[in-house]
Amino acid sequence: MKTLPILYPCKTKEELFKQVLDVNQAIADFYKSIPDDIFSGKAIPDGWTVRRNMKHVISTNANFGMWIGFPLFILKLRGKPKAKQPTIEQLDPTNRHGITNYGKYEKSNPNPKEKEKLLLLIRSSAEKLNRQIAKRSEEELDTLSGLFGGMSLRTFCYFLLKHNLHHTNVVRLRLEE
Repeated sequence: MKTLPILYPCKTKEELFKQVLDVNQAIADFYKSIPDDIFSGKAIPDGWTVRRNMKHVISTNANFGMWIGFPLFILKLRGKPKAKQPTIEQLDPTNRHGITNYGKYEKSNPNPKEKEKLLLLIRSSAEKLNRQIAKRSEEELDTLSGLFGGMSLRTFCYFLLKHNLHHTNVVRLRLEE
């Protein structure tokens, strides 16, 4: 089973660009390694399919990236982020705590074409996210607010990556059962 990367603080946009691409490439590589007959299989107990988790990674990159790329005057309406930002370790990637029994996946009819399409979308959504980050200066990444939690845009990027890794780890745990 492929391992997933550990997030690290980025001092520059270039480091952040690299981390966004590296994390999403690792996520795509992980999903690529999953057998095709598990791709659409239901989770036991109830949960998301591999396909749904992949789509969630893509939509998180796209939707949260859209926020980062909003016009400056809209981002300024949110006010300033909290003075003390949480560390990557302190960021909570989920709102569903205490789940320890992730279950497993049923086998289903393979759909390798859809899987390949989603793998490409994970990579392209990461590139789009980086294009949105590129619109921001180093100062703006640290002084403009993310969508919630009083995070700066830079911390918001870490949350986004940590959230995507969380969903991918849930899939990994289901496969290991």
